[in-house]
Amino acid sequence: MAEQDSSADDTPAVPRWFDELRPGGEGEGFMERHLRHSLMFVRRPVNRLLVTFDNLSNVNDTSPDREPWAFKFARDTNVSHLGVMAHVADWYRDAELIARFEKLRDDGFFDGYDRVVFAGVSMGGYAAIAFGSLVPGAHVMSVNPQSTLDTRLVPWETRYEGGRRQDWTLPLSDAAELTGGLGRVNIFYDPYHALDKQHVKRFEGDNIRVFNCRYSVHKTAVFLRKIDALKPVMHSVLFDELTEAEFYRLYRGRRNLPWFKGSVAAYFKEKGRDELADRFAMAFRKRLRAKARREARADETQKPDAPTPDAASAEAEKRDQPETQTVAVKVIPSPPNLGPRKNDRCGIVTTMKNEGPFMLEWLAYHRAIGFTDFLIYTNDCDDGTNRIGMRLEELGLAKHIDNKIKKGGSPQRSALRRTLKEDFYKECDWVICADCDEFLNVRVGDRRLPDLFEATGEADAISLCWKIFGRGDKVAYEDRLVTEQFTWSAPEDYRDKYRALGLKTMFRPGRGATRFGVHRPKFDDGRPVEFIWKDGGGQLMPEAYYTTGWSAYGGFRHDYARLHHYSVRSIDSFLVKRDRGRTNHVDRDQGVAYWADMNLSIVEDRSLLPTVDRTRAEFDRLLQDDKLALLHAEACAWHKAKIATLKSNGEWAAFHALLTQINQPGQDPKECVALLKEHAAE
Repeated sequence: MAEQDSSADDTPAVPRWFDELRPGGEGEGFMERHLRHSLMFVRRPVNRLLVTFDNLSNVNDTSPDREPWAFKFARDTNVSHLGVMAHVADWYRDAELIARFEKLRDDGFFDGYDRVVFAGVSMGGYAAIAFGSLVPGAHVMSVNPQSTLDTRLVPWETRYEGGRRQDWTLPLSDAAELTGGLGRVNIFYDPYHALDKQHVKRFEGDNIRVFNCRYSVHKTAVFLRKIDALKPVMHSVLFDELTEAEFYRLYRGRRNLPWFKGSVAAYFKEKGRDELADRFAMAFRKRLRAKARREARADETQKPDAPTPDAASAEAEKRDQPETQTVAVKVIPSPPNLGPRKNDRCGIVTTMKNEGPFMLEWLAYHRAIGFTDFLIYTNDCDDGTNRIGMRLEELGLAKHIDNKIKKGGSPQRSALRRTLKEDFYKECDWVICADCDEFLNVRVGDRRLPDLFEATGEADAISLCWKIFGRGDKVAYEDRLVTEQFTWSAPEDYRDKYRALGLKTMFRPGRGATRFGVHRPKFDDGRPVEFIWKDGGGQLMPEAYYTTGWSAYGGFRHDYARLHHYSVRSIDSFLVKRDRGRTNHVDRDQGVAYWADMNLSIVEDRSLLPTVDRTRAEFDRLLQDDKLALLHAEACAWHKAKIATLKSNGEWAAFHALLTQINQPGQDPKECVALLKEHAAE
């Protein structure tokens, strides 16, 4: 079982939280004692909220000085803290606790903070993601998490017998399905721990960041604490965006930890490399002895550099580099009887909700460049998007599926899992997952798919990097082509926002991919020997992508194709995008943060304007069907009415006015953290 960071401080005579919450104390907060869990909240001056969940190691703690995990860190950092203390090992599968968090959310408890971070380890790591999903845009720090203990979903999980017996029919049961509405989800684990790895593989999305803590086994939080990395990591998650470079610099501290020596040696021995294990252990001890001697005789201000490690140390060292570095990937046989690579049928899988005003242009554009098959999933639509999808199926232009999901599930990931069983997936030569705001810009030849395939050469997958487009000078919604209206974007090689590096990948089903990810195909066992994966410039993708990776590496090229991403469109339309059915409340901070990242209007890019005529011609052909034309008109009318309703509300109107000030055309984008601070008092 994973252990949490526990301070080595002397036990105080009274709990550390007593001074803040006692009668007559200066603190503000509450303590709630329940049968299975207790909640403790302390409000502090720094406008950040840390929400923590205890792990199994704390369950039997009945001492009077018990405090929630990370209490001292939150107090020292002066941030507000809501700590959940577990009295039973139930993985927080408690209807009362879920209802309590839902009420806190509905009462606005989590509103108004510059950032809300949910954190925990193992059982608490699962809870951090699951309960964090109740707060749109919240960030997460999850260490050694289980994704779920529902035996129907993870039958391979053999630990935690008591946890597996809990009620997994309650809401929030599968953390892997709940990350879509979260901000950044930071996961820390040891990829050499087989069961933890299987859980982490279930998490996907452009907001997921996985930090590999190799050789820490299932005690990563303690490992990080012992190398003085836990507090800096938590601080970065609370106040910044933890980078790979920053994390792996901190993680180098393991080189002086005897635990690390034992873990690496055990790893090599498990692989049958006993000699290398012994060499590593000997080199480790020798290096530490030399280090101790140097420190004993060196002047405090002038210490010599550490010697270069031997080959065994170097091998372990390389394993701690970010995933985009060169890595050894297992090569496996390709599926038998592959047959020739054909380009006849090219399909798009998409999930839509309230995209009615935009979906026919999107369909027309992609039909015009050569896509032949469309699989459209819709869920919970108010504007008739689902009825447009059904009519397209009646006309033989697409297949429509009502994407029913359980509460809190991810529509996109559920759809992609279902797609693997569809004839669409088995019969297409190429498939890609693309949203209704994504347009594939082929940059060669006649700018159609055959030109892309010819330029790229033989390939089984082609990754395409987003180019993010902002609103430009567009405020009001207009029933006009998106590709014609919005021509302001990020620069060609822009890398300052992590979302600007996002990829989507066209790939050939049946040539070795085992899963259909949002951004790329997934390979459970290694790289199929005959599989060829290229970037948008025809270069081979680095081997590391066969293991993980959703964003563009440093040398990624876009010569042949780019994926234009019109995520915000006009300010009016963005209001509808942000509305989550709570017309009287706008999640203002998260809206501002997303707008600052995705409304990039730095330079003009008019490269799709030459394609407008053929898109309009195909669009007009679609509207020749009277029923489809009526459904489109009704969707546009609903969109306009929704905008009017939102703008009639004072809070939404103020939000609308605020957005007009952020990232004007030709300006460098503002940082969302600075924006939130600037407008926190408004």
